[in-house]
Formats: sequence, structure tokens, C-alpha cells
Amino acid sequence: MQRILISLLILLVFVSGCHQKKVDLEEDFVKEVNSLSTNDLQKEFLEKIYNVDQESRKTLMDIELKYGYDSVERKEALKTMANHDHKNFQRIELYLQQYGHPTIAKHGDKASRTPCLVIHHSGNIASRERNFEHLYKAYRSGDLSTGSFSFYLERMHRMKFGNRFTLPNPYREEQLIDSLITRLDLSD
Repeated sequence: MQRILISLLILLVFVSGCHQKKVDLEEDFVKEVNSLSTNDLQKEFLEKIYNVDQESRKTLMDIELKYGYDSVERKEALKTMANHDHKNFQRIELYLQQYGHPTIAKHGDKASRTPCLVIHHSGNIASRERNFEHLYKAYRSGDLSTGSFSFYLERMHRMKFGNRFTLPNPYREEQLIDSLITRLDLSD
């Protein structure tokens, strides 16, 4: 009986420690985002996230080539990439809530592409739906390309319905976007 109690106590300490680390990390992200008082600081923040996102994917590809698709090294790289994706997503959501979507004029092209890229890599339909308005406004204002926005919507469709959305040819990409918004029930 005493062993069980000790085991439960150890488990409780471990779980509460993990929870505290998560809370501390979230508080750090809030402080980090709140400190972005200028466009230059915001741009630097967004570009850093973009670079981390792309570097983790490049590392994964390099490891796949060197060690193989089923290797232990690839599995570790996938865990690292997922960890980066999760942290980047938390930062981007906080950023969008605080400042809205970055603009090309104030933040540059790379920084303005970062939220869509990070949300795209979140792998979660709820996060895509939750941030749709930010991306849609950016698309409408020209701060997110038509191709990036349609790719985001097409992937959301595949996640939600398990198949690719198609329109009869010929069609304009804007028609595809409008049709996907309707099909995904994202319109006002």
C-alpha cells in the first residue's frame, strides 16, 4: 500500500511540474508578444518564427535522406518539429490576438506570410477555423497571396471532408476560394 501511495505522489509531483512548465511557457509567450512595441520588433519576431519553421522542415528532409524514413533519427526530428510547430502556433495566435495580421507594408513579405504558414502546420482544423478571419482579412487586403490562402482552404477541406475539393475547369483561383469558404461554412 505504501508503494502505491509513493508512486501516486511521484506521479502527482511529475504531472504538476509539467503543468507548471506549460503555464510558465505560456506566460513567457504572453510577455514576449506584449513586448513587441514596434513594427521592427514585430517583423523580427515573425521572421524568426518563419525561419524556425522552415529550418525544422529542412532538417527533417536532410535526416530522411541521410538515415532513412523509418529511422530513429527521423522520429526524433519529427518530435522536434512538432514541438517547434506547437510553440510557434501559440506565439502566432497570441500575436494575432494582440496585433492582428501583419502587413507587407509595415512588416515585409516574409513576416506577412508567417501566420498562414504556422497555422497551416498546426495540423488542427479547430485552429484553422479559429484563425480564419485573420487570414481572410489579410487575403482581402493583399497581405496574403491568393495561392497561399487557397492552399490553406484546400488543406482545411481535405482535413474536414477527407477529399480534395474540385471545380470544373476553367476557373479562377478567386472562384475556388469563394467556393471553399461556402463549402467549409466559413462565410458570415
